[in-house]
Amino acid sequence: MQAKRSDLLELTPQALMALSNAGFVKRAQKEVAEGKLPELVEHDDGRIDAKFSDGNKVTFPEGKTLRDATCSCPASSMCRHRVMLVLTYQALHVTAASQKAGNAQPQEPASGWSPARFSPQLADIPLSVINRAKKRVQDGVVVQLSKGSGAEATPSARLPMCDVRFFSRSSLAHARCDCIQEAICEHIVMAVWGFEQAEFSQPDFQQLTLQISLPDGEPARPSALFDQPEAVLLQASLDKLLLKLWSDGSSQPDTAIKPLMAEVSRYAQRLQWRWVSESLADIQQAMADQHHRSSRYHPVDFLKRISGLSARLVAARCMDQQAQQQTLPRLPAAEILGLGVKGETQLEHLKLVSLGARYWADEQQEGVSLIYTDPDSQSLMVIERQWPKNSDPQGGATPIGNRRVAGHPVKKLAACQVITHAAKRRANGALDIASGKQYTSVLPLSSRSWELLGEPLRQPNAAALKRYLQQAVPDFVRPKQLIEHLHILPITEVTDWRWDPALQCLQIDMQSGEATDDESEHLVTVSLSYDAAAPQTIEVLARAMLTPETPARLISGSVRIESGKLVIEPLAVASDVQIWSLCADEVEPFPMERQVDLQQCSGVQQSLAETETLLAQWLQQGVRHQGARMVERVETLAEALNSFGLTQLSGWLSELPAHIRSSNHSELVQRLMMIYQTLLLVKNRRS
Repeated sequence: MQAKRSDLLELTPQALMALSNAGFVKRAQKEVAEGKLPELVEHDDGRIDAKFSDGNKVTFPEGKTLRDATCSCPASSMCRHRVMLVLTYQALHVTAASQKAGNAQPQEPASGWSPARFSPQLADIPLSVINRAKKRVQDGVVVQLSKGSGAEATPSARLPMCDVRFFSRSSLAHARCDCIQEAICEHIVMAVWGFEQAEFSQPDFQQLTLQISLPDGEPARPSALFDQPEAVLLQASLDKLLLKLWSDGSSQPDTAIKPLMAEVSRYAQRLQWRWVSESLADIQQAMADQHHRSSRYHPVDFLKRISGLSARLVAARCMDQQAQQQTLPRLPAAEILGLGVKGETQLEHLKLVSLGARYWADEQQEGVSLIYTDPDSQSLMVIERQWPKNSDPQGGATPIGNRRVAGHPVKKLAACQVITHAAKRRANGALDIASGKQYTSVLPLSSRSWELLGEPLRQPNAAALKRYLQQAVPDFVRPKQLIEHLHILPITEVTDWRWDPALQCLQIDMQSGEATDDESEHLVTVSLSYDAAAPQTIEVLARAMLTPETPARLISGSVRIESGKLVIEPLAVASDVQIWSLCADEVEPFPMERQVDLQQCSGVQQSLAETETLLAQWLQQGVRHQGARMVERVETLAEALNSFGLTQLSGWLSELPAHIRSSNHSELVQRLMMIYQTLLLVKNRRS
């Protein structure tokens, strides 16, 4: 008998896991394999009835999704019977259809398809949902579209605060959004409009970022974002803030900076430029960390944050000007600025897999960042908490790992799976979850928990990850997130390791990928420095990666390209036995016998590193507080860079003393920002 419900045949096991959960799917697959199938009755109107041996009955109307099907079992929402109905339907029809077709050509090509085909189905969506979608589009919404690839392609749309995926080619009912609404929401409608608009402008696209317009072609909002009065005032206030920071340094009392920071933040909030607001909050936190001597603060990292905010506005202005000239910009200015991005959204049933944790401490407080991913959307989320030091009622110091978040110890949450029905995600990826067994449950993290993760989070080898990073847009035009460039890599072989007792740094060389003629293609350096907030991390990393009896298979961490080489700062390591969370686990001491001096490097690397350190010191101390030796140091570095062929960078550096001596430092600030962004480009690309 020919199948009437082609939408059910299109639901892959991964799609069913996203629409229900992995436990229901695995149990249903097992029962189907054992032949424990319910009785199915397929009606002419597309409705399917299923009767199970335990007496329960399921009715699944056409045009509805799994949660809309009715089941007589006591489950309050999703249940295994609904999943069993779909898998049984597939088992009865897919095999017969393939035999009848004789393995002929598939109906759909093995390539990405477009949800623009669902535009006619939007006529059946409630008008209230359509109106909510129109209102959001009028506020300015940027979407990242991907068609996927292969016979089981899953097109997706990444909106500012949620992700939409389309699991069926024939029914919009099986589209899933990770917001709290269980029915078709305004985000799904906007995603369809985005694909429809993309198909009209670039029919052969595979991935595309665009600002959604209303379906009647009405423009979403005026494109001249920087002509607004508040934008002019924001730029002027930011120029004053940057001038104050570079002139007097970030070490100055925060009473001199707070009014300027508050002024810029106020204009950014009025303009609804979310990523500018997040960048400012990030800078404020970094300055507080500096003054409190926190383990999170590093001068070079602070320099990168300041430079990134300035570069974000420069890039957005450039894209905005291109749009006004009727030239299609590579990225919409609205996306770079985070225009109209909602500050917080509530999520529905959410499963999270831990990727590790980071502890930190300063003179007054200590805290943790617990890092997770949603296996369905591959998005990263972070739970942050902090506590006053020595807050134990008995007067003793409470270890960070014994602190509790959502009712569970931190060291347990650092290596676990979290399933919650009460979660809120903020625009920057910060996550809040409710405590209580009725809302949130915690399960152990098995050694295979990362196997379900895919690209771009989990990369196949070092060469693929390096290409991905090189092709990625710069950080200053990406959405502002709490954690950037976190990836998982396979470990093929550990080739060498060394310990620098002076720097308190452990480095491990590993191969990630099959051997090729070019041995450096898959070479990765794992680098971890001692942190007083988590003193055991060095020992845990050494045990996890340098124990031959239990070889490491996968590693998670923040990845960067440094002097043309891949470097990872690890968070967790997986073997066949367990997943080690470096901050949370404890092990026996490891003998650090291979002691070396890690500060030795090539001349060009040394010169670039010294230039970066010099700029970071100026930002921290203030250029007007630099002594006479500053000119001599700048001239020495300029000569060194020139000798390595970096003539443009050398020339800009040589001009700095004259700019510093000038009474007007406005041009100096712009030149310092330009030097640093150029230095980053050279430092990361040069081998």
